[in-house]
Amino acid sequence: MVRGVYMVGKVAAIAGNAFRETVRQPVFCVLLGIALLMIALSPTFTMFTLFEDVKLVRDMGLSTILVTGLLLAVLSASNVVSEEVRGRTALMVVARPVGRGAFVLGKFLGIALAQLAAAYVLTLVLVLTVRVGVKEAVYTKLDTAVVWAELAACLLTVAAAVAANYFFDKPFPSAVLFAAIALFSLVFFGFAFLDKELALVPFLEAMDTETLKACIVLFPMTVVLTAAAVMCATRLTLVVSMVVCVLFFLLGTLSEYLLEQLATMSRLLGEVPRVLLPNFQVFWMGDALMAGTAIPWGYLLTALGYGALYSAALVFLGMCLFEAREIQ
Repeated sequence: MVRGVYMVGKVAAIAGNAFRETVRQPVFCVLLGIALLMIALSPTFTMFTLFEDVKLVRDMGLSTILVTGLLLAVLSASNVVSEEVRGRTALMVVARPVGRGAFVLGKFLGIALAQLAAAYVLTLVLVLTVRVGVKEAVYTKLDTAVVWAELAACLLTVAAAVAANYFFDKPFPSAVLFAAIALFSLVFFGFAFLDKELALVPFLEAMDTETLKACIVLFPMTVVLTAAAVMCATRLTLVVSMVVCVLFFLLGTLSEYLLEQLATMSRLLGEVPRVLLPNFQVFWMGDALMAGTAIPWGYLLTALGYGALYSAALVFLGMCLFEAREIQ
């Protein structure tokens, strides 16, 4: 039992270090900032589209969160796993009574936690942007109070990060993330009790909960992509990892169609790969939002469970690959 507690502590320490390394990367801050701006400005791209504007904002927002998650997964895994292996930093870690499996697991958990932080901020921004609405016609009334609150949160986030960097020598990228989490949470939960007339309403009544649920369901997919990126990073370089992860993403997106084609030829060919291939359609709720179909809250648990199981399998495979790798 003592050894188990010791190993949990070591994995937690590695995960915490991987989280700090990930959020301190300038590319993490840049990608998060670009994604935030794309979501916040998406209503200007979808104006005057025959009253499908809000649906397109949702779809663009979910796509932005997904692509950002894929890029962050590959780039972060390459930095905190591949670079450490090539720089021999990993050798000092695995040489201690930690184990290579704990090293891989800790790195995955740290990157996944950073992904959760980024997805949390982008989810808040998307739900707030959907609440603002789109100028579909001259008479369309927008929620300008939310617009000004989001703008103030962006400016205060940058100001707080600059102050933390200048006065307390905190890394600017991580300071931006923590400030954004605090400020956008304040905006979101403040307006969660207010309608467009700024009158008090029950919690989340004025928010689009279907968009919120779609974002929650999407997060396990980014975790699966993170697990795949960490697995690739134990053996491959950044460029090759990116290619493999993109192919893995395309395979998971098209797996349902491919399995249907295989099933027409042979039932066995259709059933066997179904257990092994990822099915990312489980996590994509964009089609349901476009059709106006409600997402059951219970479905969130199904998606989270599926993502957890598939991520665990990929992390285990990554452990096996890293065990067989020579570190000099």
